[in-house]
Amino acid sequence: MLAVKKQIILSQYSQCGESNNELNTLVYKYSANVFTKIQQRKIILILAVAALSTVIYNTTMSPSFAQVNDTQAPSSENMTTSANEEKSTQEYILNIKSLLNQTVSAYSANDTAKAKELATTAYLDNFEYIEEPIGEELSEQGEELLRERLGAQIDSNAPIEEIRQTVNATNQVLDEAQKSLTS
Repeated sequence: MLAVKKQIILSQYSQCGESNNELNTLVYKYSANVFTKIQQRKIILILAVAALSTVIYNTTMSPSFAQVNDTQAPSSENMTTSANEEKSTQEYILNIKSLLNQTVSAYSANDTAKAKELATTAYLDNFEYIEEPIGEELSEQGEELLRERLGAQIDSNAPIEEIRQTVNATNQVLDEAQKSLTS
């Protein structure tokens, strides 16, 4: 299409006696303008599809605990005292427990998708940040319970009692972690 337009412009300007440089400048401006309009339309189309899919699938972008509380994974550069690290770890532990309670409630209400989302958030957005401070042994126990066992139980539609047992075992690991951090 652009080649056809260029030929039309060339024939019109050759009749008017315009120079080749002026003609090339006009063709370049015209093609740049067309390209810009196409890019704008693509962006508008992408935004429209994203908005429509949000409405159709009723999805929302909910911030994680770390984003809501403007916290990041503790690092030796960011943490100057063990009290600050302990406080941050304690907050993560409390949030994990809350998310696990919500997981049980969602699973009890037969909302396995929500239960899986909550369990995943408890692990990825919270437990991952406390693995180093609580030590290798507790970290491995918690990871096995929270990431592997609980997720598999939800995926396989295990009885609610099994879910509660896994959550209780995870809470015991978190209680031990709290104790080890305060002693």
